[in-house]
Amino acid sequence: MEEINTKATNLNSIQMLKCINEKEWGNARYFRNKYFFGPYGIKDPYEWTFSHGSHAHFVLYEENEIIGYTHIQLWLDKRAAIRIIIVEENKRKQKAGSLCLNLIEVWLKSLGIKSIHVESRQASLSFYLKNGYTEMPFDDPEGHESDPSDIPVGKVLS
Repeated sequence: MEEINTKATNLNSIQMLKCINEKEWGNARYFRNKYFFGPYGIKDPYEWTFSHGSHAHFVLYEENEIIGYTHIQLWLDKRAAIRIIIVEENKRKQKAGSLCLNLIEVWLKSLGIKSIHVESRQASLSFYLKNGYTEMPFDDPEGHESDPSDIPVGKVLS
């Protein structure tokens, strides 16, 4: 599924596109740099995930404006992890983040994924709880070390 379309109350047309061409990859790089790596003055060390089969990258558009980005990692045991989910600051608190999360969950269910996991910062925890996530072990199968201040949450997808 390369494109997910929907409409939601108080939002204009929202479209989520899986990154498959240079325009979407450019938008993914923009968000990763703006919110995660640029502020620290480092080059994105995870661009290798752009061509790795167990990673999926999506950009969220409202009309023709990019408003969000998501990086998902698919795990072998029918689980997935949200590695990055971000919505432009001027679009937060307008349900765009919740819609993005819902679209990702629908996509994951279509792949047979049974649960989704994330390591949440304290500042983002209420967002996940509001969207039905609960405390749940992250259990990264690759054994990457977690930030001790992150809170592992997840959701069973039914």
